[in-house]
Amino acid sequence: AQRRGGESPEFARSRWGLLHFQNCSNLTLIGPGGLQAPGRSFWDVRSLRPNVRGYCLLKVEGCDGVVVTGLRLKDSPMYHMVIMQSRRVDIVGLSVTVDSVAVGDVGPYNTDGVSIIASSNVSVRSSSIESGDDNIVIKEASRGILGTDLVLTRGKGISIGSLGERAADYQVVADVVFRNVTVSKSVFGARLKTWMGSQGLVRNVTFSHFRVDAVSMGFIVDQRYCPRSQRPEGCTSPGEEEQAIQIDDVLFDNFQGTYSGREFSIACVRCTNVRHERMSLHPAPPRFSRW
Repeated sequence: AQRRGGESPEFARSRWGLLHFQNCSNLTLIGPGGLQAPGRSFWDVRSLRPNVRGYCLLKVEGCDGVVVTGLRLKDSPMYHMVIMQSRRVDIVGLSVTVDSVAVGDVGPYNTDGVSIIASSNVSVRSSSIESGDDNIVIKEASRGILGTDLVLTRGKGISIGSLGERAADYQVVADVVFRNVTVSKSVFGARLKTWMGSQGLVRNVTFSHFRVDAVSMGFIVDQRYCPRSQRPEGCTSPGEEEQAIQIDDVLFDNFQGTYSGREFSIACVRCTNVRHERMSLHPAPPRFSRW
């Protein structure tokens, strides 16, 4: 759905790439080499000045038919790999690491492992991603996303969103499947986050066969997402409580393992058919409850 907000702020955050492929077709990138940046020096600055923006390590924009195999990415100032306005992208054997043991607000942030925005028919398979922020994130105008056989550590797990920031246009995500995923020492196993005051749709999403180890929370649906780093003035503008993105047909299936905070949270405003099945989540022993 479109409305007055205009282009999403995510396009501006992803503007610069150290290695940027644009308007290409039939592109193949093969490891075992990759890209590394002096990320820590940038993270230190950004922790004090959140408005400062850096570059992404690898950006694929406006491309059709991309294969990435065995690539290594390390210590990006911002997102490690961005797939933007592209289709038919297959990522296999990707390795992402960050030189930081901190996770969350005290560590690197906006250092997502793989960021998918306005893209279709994208798969991420047999990959290991340590990011400090979202390990994999699906953003607006994306559909047909598949993730399988993934090992995710020291991040915020798999996220859809955030969607609807500052009432931006094109806030639709559909047909997403993640299965056979291991998440350890992370904030969430899976997360769906939307802002109030926006219109749009999340439909047909499945998170299946997740093994989580000492995460803060197994999974969360948060329709009142509002981090201070992105909205210092808060989210209490008049009229914003009247609209929310519609979430329809979301399944969390077969989550097993341990958590240090809460088992899960579903905080819906406009949700239908959001369900969880075959849960086996238990509190982590005290010595494993902190990273």
